[in-house]
Amino acid sequence: MKNCITPQQFDVNANVGKPKDIIRVLEYFRYKVGTTLDAMIDTGILRNSITWHVDALQKMNLLFVAYRKPDRNTGFMANHYTADQSKRQKVDDRQLSLFDIDSITRKNGGCNETVI
Repeated sequence: MKNCITPQQFDVNANVGKPKDIIRVLEYFRYKVGTTLDAMIDTGILRNSITWHVDALQKMNLLFVAYRKPDRNTGFMANHYTADQSKRQKVDDRQLSLFDIDSITRKNGGCNETVI
């Protein structure tokens, strides 16, 4: 199923160039994984506009960070974006526990009592 977006869905007061540019940015990242600089070079859209569009597309869950590595043009670390769900970066949200909950809380007569 193709995601259908229209230019009317976005902030009309944002100074981001042509309203159809966001659709071009989405189409670019649908077929390629790249940085905002890559998108600027390939599409000809101003990088400032691409940055606004990338932010809007991320908020709509249409664009994701595939990975973070040095940019091939500048050598600086950069996010590489994609619109392909299968290439989406997996976030490991597990946190290490400093305390074992079972050893801190013990059951005492049906009520929980915290041992300090």
